[in-house]
Order: sequence, then C-alpha cells, then structure tokens
Amino acid sequence: MSARWRRWLGLLSDVHRARAVDTLEWEVQELRQIFALLLLGHGIGLPAPPAELTLSLLPDLEEELHMLITHIDTAQSPLSQLFSSLPVD
Repeated sequence: MSARWRRWLGLLSDVHRARAVDTLEWEVQELRQIFALLLLGHGIGLPAPPAELTLSLLPDLEEELHMLITHIDTAQSPLSQLFSSLPVD
C-alpha cells in the first residue's frame, strides 16, 4: 500500500512541478513584453526613457523586437495568433 501512495505522490509532485515551470515561463514572457514596452512605448504614447538608455539596451531587445513585430503582424484579426501557432501542411 505504501508503494502505491509513493507512486501517487510522485505523480502529483511531477504535475505540480510542470505547472510551476509553465507558470514561470509565462511570467518571464510577460516581463520581457513589459520590458520592451517600457523601452519602446513612445510609439503608443508612453513616456520614453532617455535615448542613451534605450540605445545601450537595444542589443538585449533583439528577441523582444521580433516578438513585437510578430504581434503586430498577427494583431489584425482575433484568431490570427491561434492560427499562426498551428502547424499547417
């Protein structure tokens, strides 16, 4: 009986760890989007940081810029984000 409980608790632990990793990945993605928005938000009316700061952080923004361009491309229709992530053969 104890082996059965250990197996069940091990499965429960694996599920919670996977959820924790998924939550952390989502949170990191959101923080990166906020970071990019803070630096490049002058396009939508947010106060811009000093140009020196923006230019010094520009190399760190490569992935965020790609992500923003992707979001701009898929923002035209509500389902475009979903369909862009589906494999189409």
